[in-house]
Amino acid sequence: MPLMNINFVIASKNPKELSGFYAKINSGKVNNGFNATHYFISLGNRSKIHFYRPNENHEWHRKGNSTSLCFQREPSEDPSKILEGWTSEILKIGGSLVGIPKSANFGSEQWMLDPEDNQFLILVPYLLKGSDKETLL
Repeated sequence: MPLMNINFVIASKNPKELSGFYAKINSGKVNNGFNATHYFISLGNRSKIHFYRPNENHEWHRKGNSTSLCFQREPSEDPSKILEGWTSEILKIGGSLVGIPKSANFGSEQWMLDPEDNQFLILVPYLLKGSDKETLL
């Protein structure tokens, strides 16, 4: 079976600006796509996030959050501290908070909104002594 890449797509009113926001979160760069209303960023695992402006004939529903992007940092012995700094960075570039940060037995997480009110999750797992860091990423 051929190797498959998993890509994500986000419909946007301003795909160039929104792709820039996510590029900053991922320390990446914005790439031009198929036309003037399509951009993408490459992720380290050969996947991409595509940003496009739907054409005028496309009915665009913005309700529901059954799927979401999740950005994960490396596991840490103090995930709340890492999450706090990361959240601060995202707020400075136009993100906003959804609720409060949560800590659980797996780590710390924060739901956020991008500049166009799309929800995404940031996650910092716990690094437990003796665990294999590579399996947690």
